[in-house]
Amino acid sequence: MKKFDFPLEKILKLRRFQQEQAEIELGKALQEEQAIQNKLDSIARQHAAAAANIKGSLDFEVISSAQQFFRLLEIQKEALLNDLAEAKLVSEQKRRVLQEKMKKTASLEKLGEEEYEKYRRESFREEEAVVDDIINSHFGRKN
Repeated sequence: MKKFDFPLEKILKLRRFQQEQAEIELGKALQEEQAIQNKLDSIARQHAAAAANIKGSLDFEVISSAQQFFRLLEIQKEALLNDLAEAKLVSEQKRRVLQEKMKKTASLEKLGEEEYEKYRRESFREEEAVVDDIINSHFGRKN
């Protein structure tokens, strides 16, 4: 019996590699998104801590400094929100690329499975024919 050989195996390996690379790229994009979100969370914590520190204060300089700090945090927050929006767009684009790579890989895998099933059926028929020939030749000699 001959060994199964899928003629598109090299292409399938390439597609799997490309899919893995797309998964890595999506992971990096999602990490970037998360890093920006972490910075936004940090700004929110800083704002809350500063607000708690000036609560009840009547000192003009403390209140003025806090207001300037709040403005700085707001500017940083706006910049980070813009960065987050861009990062989400990049992540979505990477997700679409990954989905396309997965579709291509899956279609080749399905083709490979179909080819293997065809190979198994043909091999079984060949083995059956050989067994039939052996049985027929064995019983044919005795008669």
